[in-house]
Amino acid sequence: MNIYSRQAFDSIIINVMVAIMLCRIAKSFECFHSKSYHTHVIESATNMRKFGGIILDIGSLSQQPQLRCQSRHQSRRQQLIHNLCISGSRIRLFASTKTVESTPLFPDANLADIQIQFQRAIVLMHANVKETPDNLDIIVEELEMESSDPKFWDAENKDRNTRITAQLSTYSRLQNRLKDWRLWREDGETALEMLSQAEAMKGDKEWGSDDVLFTDAEYNSLVEEIQTSANELLKDGERFQLELLLSSPYDKQNCRILLTAGAGGTESNDWVSDLKRMYERHAQKMGYVLKIEDEQQGDVVGYKSVEMIVSSSMGGSRMAQHPYGWFKGEKGTHRLVRLSPFNANNKRQTTFAGVDVAPIFLDEDKLRDIVIPDKDLEITFMRSGGAGGQNVNKVSSAVRIKHLPSGLNIKCTQERSQAINKDLAMKRLKSQLLAIAMEQRVAEIKEIRGDQVEASWGTQIRNYVMHPYKMIKDQRTGWETSNIQNFMDGDLEDCIAELLKTQAKDEQKASLQENDAEIAT
Repeated sequence: MNIYSRQAFDSIIINVMVAIMLCRIAKSFECFHSKSYHTHVIESATNMRKFGGIILDIGSLSQQPQLRCQSRHQSRRQQLIHNLCISGSRIRLFASTKTVESTPLFPDANLADIQIQFQRAIVLMHANVKETPDNLDIIVEELEMESSDPKFWDAENKDRNTRITAQLSTYSRLQNRLKDWRLWREDGETALEMLSQAEAMKGDKEWGSDDVLFTDAEYNSLVEEIQTSANELLKDGERFQLELLLSSPYDKQNCRILLTAGAGGTESNDWVSDLKRMYERHAQKMGYVLKIEDEQQGDVVGYKSVEMIVSSSMGGSRMAQHPYGWFKGEKGTHRLVRLSPFNANNKRQTTFAGVDVAPIFLDEDKLRDIVIPDKDLEITFMRSGGAGGQNVNKVSSAVRIKHLPSGLNIKCTQERSQAINKDLAMKRLKSQLLAIAMEQRVAEIKEIRGDQVEASWGTQIRNYVMHPYKMIKDQRTGWETSNIQNFMDGDLEDCIAELLKTQAKDEQKASLQENDAEIAT
């Protein structure tokens, strides 16, 4: 920028600030309609953008309280805002201020505490950025070029289409995420710079002790801007670290959740109904798409079994891209202790429900390579029951396949054809065996032993105690909460996150022990 452009730029900055003050004075006397006031300020800002490329949220400026700018300090204030604008920040000046308030929004927070919190968010951001590819923009550009090929969507390139589209979606989301991090950082840094300048001016002899650079409302707005930026960086940064833990080969697959009633009779059927509601609300909160595939009603209330399909959603949260990885930790027995509403004497009763989670493989080539000997399978046929007319009463279309070495039972009743149900049941069995093989770190399917979930005493992974005290405790991590209502309403995120962190630590510890053993030998 040459000297003439710089002078023109400085002149426009001063003119815009003067225009804003004059418009506010005129507006206070209702000299013109508010629309013309907005138009005047926006037109001035448009001319300013042409010179400096500055991004200011003028709409938020137009809604703010009057600025107390004494004539002898006006140039100091204009110079401060001018310097911040030169840095290219997109900070929304006083955007959070809606009404003039005399009391601070954060009475216990001082500038030092705010700086510490914001710096902690910046450190986490830098650590997360190191986990992303250095050439991310190049990767996205190459994938976009490949997807723009006219032959890309041909039928013979179906597998390639699926792979490239999934990669492009993943890297594009990551690219947008990095942009959000940078914008939050710039907002916080610019607001922090303005507060630091205000603190520094307090000791200036030319700046009177009774004069202030910002009003209380403006000061609170800057504080809130820093707090918001720090909170967003910390919240999304911690979620990103959790996503790094969801890096197993099958974590991005859709998953099938099967709820089965265990010991407890009618009470256990009602417990399955409560778990179904809990997972539905949690999936909705996290942005997953949950679909009820099959359900068998209980004799009195609730369900004997419920089968649900959880899939990722493009419009959901970033965490909602790993259905199996997020829900696989729910596999096991869930124990409930409460005063049973189905007990005539209102006695405390313990009941159980089993939760089984398995990935769904859309790529059938992986399943086709798995061969299960017939001697390891026990296949039975039965009538489906339920709605369906004469077909379900006369034709044994339902299929149950039991894998004898592991004890897994797969039942399929969703189709009217026995052959189709058998094929679907075999695919589900192979999918589940693949996931178990990964968990047990075995090379052969035949090495898998005893992975069936038994909904009975001594096998529970989580206890839900509602009487005589209220507490939910995960037996694997020790995580617990007394807020049962929120948990049953789908607030499972902290519990699942703690399990993921614990499993990552255990895997790291096991890996170190294996390395030590190899060195010793």
